[in-house]
Amino acid sequence: MEGIENDDLSLRPVEEEDLPLNPHLDEDPNGWQTIAPEHMSIFMPSSLQIADMQRLGLVTMASQELELRQGQANDALEGLRLALGHKSLLFRTKVRVLLQGE
Repeated sequence: MEGIENDDLSLRPVEEEDLPLNPHLDEDPNGWQTIAPEHMSIFMPSSLQIADMQRLGLVTMASQELELRQGQANDALEGLRLALGHKSLLFRTKVRVLLQGE
């Protein structure tokens, strides 16, 4: 990505003391440290300080990420509302059947 410095990112051989710290570390045939993609963090603008976002020109992208996260939260809440409504309907139906049977 343009403007992002990768000076602190480097490949290095796996050291014995590294292995207990991260159980997801693995070693490729050349002895380099590897990690499965499903255990990697994804760089997102929200992981940066505000000053760094502004310096790198990622303010627009950060606001888009915020909108996506809000949409994801709203979708999750809608799913919870639907599940609770369904449980409520089932509970009321079963209680009425039990009360009518007595």
